Amino acid sequence: MNPLTDQFTRILEKSSIGDLEILTNYLTNFEKKQQGEFSTYLSAGLNMTRVTDKNASVVTIPNTPFIHNNVDIPHGGILAVLLDTAMGTLANSKCQPGFSAVTTNLTIHYLTVADEDKISAQASIIRNGRHTMVLEGNIFQQDGKHIATATGSFFIIPKKAEPVIALKQ
Repeated sequence: MNPLTDQFTRILEKSSIGDLEILTNYLTNFEKKQQGEFSTYLSAGLNMTRVTDKNASVVTIPNTPFIHNNVDIPHGGILAVLLDTAMGTLANSKCQPGFSAVTTNLTIHYLTVADEDKISAQASIIRNGRHTMVLEGNIFQQDGKHIATATGSFFIIPKKAEPVIALKQ
C-alpha cells in the first residue's frame, strides 16, 4: 500500500460517526472542486453557496462541527472568511474587465453565537470608487438572528491571469 492509502485506512478505523460524516462531506466537495463545481478548495471545503446580483452577494455555509472551535461554536476566523468572501465576491463582480478586487482591510464585530444549521453573509456596497471599494457585510441565521457585522475595503488591481471559473456555485 502507499502512504496515503495507509493513512486513510488508519483514519477510517479510528473515526466516529461524526468524523465519517465530516470526511464524507469534505471528499464529496473535493470531487466537486475537481469537476469545476467549486472555484477554490476553500469554498469546496466549507461547502459554500453563492448568490450575487447587481446590488448584493450572499454566501452561505453549513454550521457543522467542521467549522467549530474548541468550545463547539463557529470559529471567528471562519466567520471572517464568510464575510470576506461575500464582500469580495460582490466587489469583484463590479470590477471592469481585466481587473480584480483584493481585501485591504476587514473590520468585524462579532455580536452573538450562531446556533442554526446554516450561516449566511450578506454584502452590499457602501462606496464604489475607481481604485477602491468599501463594502458592508452582515451574517444572519435563517431566523434573522444577527451574528456579526463588518466593513471591508478593497483595492482594485489589474488581473495577472484569468481565474478558474466554477461551473456551478
